[in-house]
Amino acid sequence: MKPIHLNLASRPYRDYRPVYAVVVLISLLTAFLMLNNIETWYRYKHDTRSTSGKIDEIEAKIRQERQLQEIAQTRLRNLDLATLDAQTRFVNAKLAERAFSWSMLLDELESVLPADVRLVTVSPSFGPDGTISLALDYESKGPNGLTSTMNRMYADPQFSNPFPGIETVNPAGGYKFNLRVQYRPATAKPAAVRTSK
Repeated sequence: MKPIHLNLASRPYRDYRPVYAVVVLISLLTAFLMLNNIETWYRYKHDTRSTSGKIDEIEAKIRQERQLQEIAQTRLRNLDLATLDAQTRFVNAKLAERAFSWSMLLDELESVLPADVRLVTVSPSFGPDGTISLALDYESKGPNGLTSTMNRMYADPQFSNPFPGIETVNPAGGYKFNLRVQYRPATAKPAAVRTSK
């Protein structure tokens, strides 16, 4: 005998549990994504605020540096470069005077002095560009003292542009003459070179 199944339902039974499970899962996933979006938005706002603060600080520093640059350029434009250059040249000339070595100069002059010529006076003058000019007065026994002294100065690298002045006959005998020459001191010169001239 067959069992009897009575169906007292007014409608056919449908199992909605899988649908509810899917709805709950989708709701949980939606809530998770929404929380994730909120957290991302908060992080974006916070990072944007801190980045904007850093950008503002950098822009403030750039403005400050530009103001300092404008101040420096204004000061530079207001400098009297001609006066500063003249003062620098004056100081350089004074330093050259203080560093001037008389013993080295006299050794150099001795090395270019011919045998029949005697040095009477030496007057150095210091240019603002560091050049040294010498005014030299000589006495010689013979008439060739001027030319031989100039030839020896032309051969020495410490002296340049020797220019003759007045040559006169000394009533007591011999000749007097003077020269102007540019002098460039050497740091060192071997003694053998000095004595060989």
